[in-house]
Amino acid sequence: SPEGSPEGSPGKDGDDAATTAGESASVAGSIEGSPEGSSSSSPKPKKILKKKASTDRKMGDASPEVGVLKPQAKAKKRAPTLKVDAAVEKKPKAKAKKKAGPSMAMMMEALGDDEDTSKELRVEEMPTEDTDLKVRALERLNAVVESEGSPGELEAAIKVAQAEGVEEKDLVAAKQSLEALKERFGARDALRQRSRDRDVAGLKEAIQKADNLGLKDPELDAARKTLAEEEPRQRAREALQVAKDSGNPKQLKVALEGAKAAGLGADETAEFQELLAGAESKDKSQAALQAAMADKSVPQLKFSIQQAKEAGVDPAEVAKAEAILKQEEPKHLAQGQLEEALEKGSKEALEAAICAGKSAGLDASEPLLRDAEATLHKELEKERWLASVNKALEETMLCNMGDIDSVREAKKKLNTAIVEATKIGVSEKDLIPAEVRRKKLHNTIEDLKGSIRVFCRIRPLSSKETSAGDSNICRQPDLMSIQVGEKPEHNFKFDAVFTPGTQDEIFEDCRDLVQSAVDGYNVTLFAYGQTGAGKTFTMAGVPGQLGISPRTIQEIFDVTNRNKDRFEYTIMASMLELYRQELVDLLVKGNPAAAKGKLKIRDDKTGAVAVEHLTEEECANAQDLEKLVEKGTTARAVAATMMNSESSRSHLIIMIRIVGTNRETQEKTRGKILIVDLAGSERLGKSQTTGDAQKESIEINKSLTALGDVIEGLTQKWKAVPYRNHKLTMLMQDALGGSAKTLMFVNCSPANSNFEETVNSLKYAQRAKNITNTVVKAGRASVSASASSA
Repeated sequence: SPEGSPEGSPGKDGDDAATTAGESASVAGSIEGSPEGSSSSSPKPKKILKKKASTDRKMGDASPEVGVLKPQAKAKKRAPTLKVDAAVEKKPKAKAKKKAGPSMAMMMEALGDDEDTSKELRVEEMPTEDTDLKVRALERLNAVVESEGSPGELEAAIKVAQAEGVEEKDLVAAKQSLEALKERFGARDALRQRSRDRDVAGLKEAIQKADNLGLKDPELDAARKTLAEEEPRQRAREALQVAKDSGNPKQLKVALEGAKAAGLGADETAEFQELLAGAESKDKSQAALQAAMADKSVPQLKFSIQQAKEAGVDPAEVAKAEAILKQEEPKHLAQGQLEEALEKGSKEALEAAICAGKSAGLDASEPLLRDAEATLHKELEKERWLASVNKALEETMLCNMGDIDSVREAKKKLNTAIVEATKIGVSEKDLIPAEVRRKKLHNTIEDLKGSIRVFCRIRPLSSKETSAGDSNICRQPDLMSIQVGEKPEHNFKFDAVFTPGTQDEIFEDCRDLVQSAVDGYNVTLFAYGQTGAGKTFTMAGVPGQLGISPRTIQEIFDVTNRNKDRFEYTIMASMLELYRQELVDLLVKGNPAAAKGKLKIRDDKTGAVAVEHLTEEECANAQDLEKLVEKGTTARAVAATMMNSESSRSHLIIMIRIVGTNRETQEKTRGKILIVDLAGSERLGKSQTTGDAQKESIEINKSLTALGDVIEGLTQKWKAVPYRNHKLTMLMQDALGGSAKTLMFVNCSPANSNFEETVNSLKYAQRAKNITNTVVKAGRASVSASASSA
């Protein structure tokens, strides 16, 4: 069958990329200029050069619009601020003769006003656009730091600097300032909230924190004023409660007077006024005593008994109330102990409180007692499952890490224990060692399968080939080998062979790779083969027979949804094609206004590959991501050849980033899935392309040759693997020989007319099978070559 058409539906333009760009532009704008722009009536700008050579800031820190100014005399060491000129190189002096812009004119005017003209100054321009942008971004960032604006402004300025390629070491001071600024804003917000709540304890804490931070703010003065008003009121409330619990009318009367002096309202003192009034009336005292006995409220009984004695109530009634008090007071104390134990939630406290409640005669239907017993049962279950997790963890240490079945069994036991422990509420902190071990076991399984696994898929003969009299020259001796023709040297062994197999069978072994990505590893899935061999059908599929790409998308959200109670996930996606050595952002192709700039490949210190200016959209669900993929696939370059009526003329790359944050520990994991549909590989004579299509074929073959060279370099353990020979291999640097799990599909035609192309594709794939990765998370990986191809 032909390659088929890609699956998915066009996606809506995401808001995230636009929002980020907008924030960056907003910050840059707020720093660079006045709100209304320059005019003849605007205030004269401040001079940016000082008279003395001993100035704290070098002339190199001037605006990047006019270049870097440096005195020829030896400059003093710059104050410890953010670096601005780390990447600046000098240009020939002749370049400095360009016409000065407005900023240059202002600087030259400042120089002209300086009385000390004995020091000669040179004007050097930035050597490159990128360097200029980095310098400008750092200067803007310094201005935001010095202005002490909001954390949002500073955070946006840092993002602008990072986007312009500023090194992390030059951002340390800004990030420290950001943290300090967040603390100050947080302290100010806490002051406002506690003042609104009029919470004495909270106010004291917030004021203390603000003092520790050296905060000088009207909010702090207002908080202190509120605290001064509320502290006497709080003391009055506490005195009222103590007087009530004591049952002493005289003490309550004094407390009420204190409450009035403190300014407590009638709504807060009404209850206590009633109690006092009852103490002054025998009838009221009698009624209050009866009510207290009916309610069996210990505080009310204490107070009413004292009232009744002072008011001359019948001693027999008082005796009855005292008998009830004697019976109820132990229960009251036990209830208090149960409340405290429930708040603590510890097994020991709950056991002691339950015992005290039963000894005091609390009824089994008592809500507090039932809650305590249920909570204790849950704590015991947590303890039991945590013990089960730890036991499973110990057992995994004894498994044979070289035997895939042994590792699988150990992982299954440990994973079951972790899932059950999580359901019952065991703390994530207690599960960290087991979770780390589970990830290691899972990725050991993937390593034992082969860090680079190669699957071979042979499509059926097409109707066109059958009509032309082609015959099938491929047969499958066993599940892991394919024989082309009759020569022994044309027998190839891979991790799996499908002739052709179903889409379900093809994807089954990809599921575990999705889990690896969610765990924080790089995963790459790519298809190789001649045009018309079925690569696009394997990767994208057709309606009703979905391929690797849409199934992987669904599996990503299935895995993350299963863990959403424990982790919060952010999934970002981008899509590009490599067409004739040119990177094309497929999400904005045909819309120049949406493009952010020329795409550039870079890799960071950990070896992770990223593409600057590439549009990246956040996807909340599988449908969002499928629409994004269909939108990009529609824009992909195709053309007709003798091999295929709709041949892909570019390499298609889908990048999916998965960031997971543990809701309890806030630990983050970052993984990436790279899905690559390579353009068709065939000889020019076979494809019979001409003109532009022939140039496309030449570029495609160059890129695939470069990929083959990288594979050979990894296999032969070259000291310098030629990743940088082509943009395709630069993009896939962390997919081959890096921190990645890789699955390669080699797609072949069984037709005798394609014998040479099929054999060449299988040889190419067998070279890739020789590569062995030592995979590490969040870092680089070492690479070696295995002794055999199987």
